[in-house]
Amino acid sequence: MYRALRALTSRSFRQYFLFLLIPGISLKRWLGVGAIGLASITLGVIFSLKISTGPAFISFLENVTLRNESPYLRGGIFIGIGVVGAIIAGVGLIRSMGNVRQGSQNLTFFDSLYVNRVLGSGPKITVIGGGSGLPNLLRGLKYYTSNISAIVTVADDGGSSGRLRRELGILPPGDIRNCLVALADSEDVMQQLMDYRFESEGQLDGHSFGNILIAALAGIGGDFARGVEVAGELLAIRGQVIPSTLSNVTLVGSTVSGETLIGETRVGNSSDRLRSLSLIPANPAAHPEAVRAIEDADLIVIGPGSLFTSIVPNLLISDISAALASSLAFKIYVCNVAEEPAQTEGYSVLDHLRVVQHYGGEDAVDAVLANNNEPAGPTPAGLDFIQANKPWNDDVLLVEADVIDETDQTSTARHDTTKLSHAIADTYKKYRGRRRRLPRVRLKLELNRTGNGRDAINGGGNPFARSNRDKGARN
Repeated sequence: MYRALRALTSRSFRQYFLFLLIPGISLKRWLGVGAIGLASITLGVIFSLKISTGPAFISFLENVTLRNESPYLRGGIFIGIGVVGAIIAGVGLIRSMGNVRQGSQNLTFFDSLYVNRVLGSGPKITVIGGGSGLPNLLRGLKYYTSNISAIVTVADDGGSSGRLRRELGILPPGDIRNCLVALADSEDVMQQLMDYRFESEGQLDGHSFGNILIAALAGIGGDFARGVEVAGELLAIRGQVIPSTLSNVTLVGSTVSGETLIGETRVGNSSDRLRSLSLIPANPAAHPEAVRAIEDADLIVIGPGSLFTSIVPNLLISDISAALASSLAFKIYVCNVAEEPAQTEGYSVLDHLRVVQHYGGEDAVDAVLANNNEPAGPTPAGLDFIQANKPWNDDVLLVEADVIDETDQTSTARHDTTKLSHAIADTYKKYRGRRRRLPRVRLKLELNRTGNGRDAINGGGNPFARSNRDKGARN
């Protein structure tokens, strides 16, 4: 008896009991039916055995139940109703819990139940980007919903990804690998495995295990997208990772001095201002699943990540930019915390928005999330925080929040995973109801094309340069 009372009052029991009360678990209804069935059986036994429970209680039961029937018939009816209710409750519980996919051995049954029931019914979020910024965001968003689609750029041509791309003719797996790890349940263990790099004197030197695994799965499945899908199943990820295109694309940048930069590595390391970006081939087809993810999304998040090498390459795919412009989802652009040397030096938040709108269209963004906190203490050399424009002179909503990782002491400031995902969730919850759900009349934006790229909007100017109307926005 003492042990039973101790178990019922234990911390773990209280946690499990409170867990069952979480909305969306889909167990409370069956537990309620089971409780009613048990009560009915108890009443049936009381009636059948003529158990005295007190004059007042017996009088109450006689008035609300089958008063004129014999105790045995009354008891039998209540027992029968109770048994039927218990059977219904048992079948419902078995079905509800049996449908739970326990994808990772590192998750308990209750964790799996929470992931499948609560997170599985969360909003559909589509994230567009690449580089290190996208996985950083995914690590936080996976605790809000399991319906995550990460659309990742495949223009990388450096490091292990670039070597595999040249030697095997596959798409670069590096950014995709990082996103898969970020969405995995057992991230710590899998990250060590997937990020492990070989050190040898041979051809494996510098390659990461995760990149080779994806390449192998792509070879077995006969398709890179299928290889990524299987890798996601092996890692039991929450959501899906989708390459933006299955075409072997190359990023091309044109500088203000007239130089042409071929390859993402050269574009990212350029010390000259960029004038325009394009892809080779000129008009690659988007992955159908990427377009579908944008069309089905409740929330679309663009970024964070390097503006010209992680974000814009996705928007250069016309199918993606068209789907983004026509989507009625709430669309948030996450601006970087700090400037990137040469590329976005001197850029304000509004300057970043102008570039995204130039390639993605005027309707590509509903809100911009910008950091408003600069950590106290000395700023690392070469680090300049991006400033929000004051006043904000754009119809796009500006949301300012503390999203910076104050523990990062490196030369490149980063977003804090928890802060960023929380700010996005709060913004979506606050403003999604204020948007028109009916199709909006959209202005047709004509983009003047030069070659196979997209040049200046409205006949001239450089979208990468700070606009004249925004002069003086930065101190």
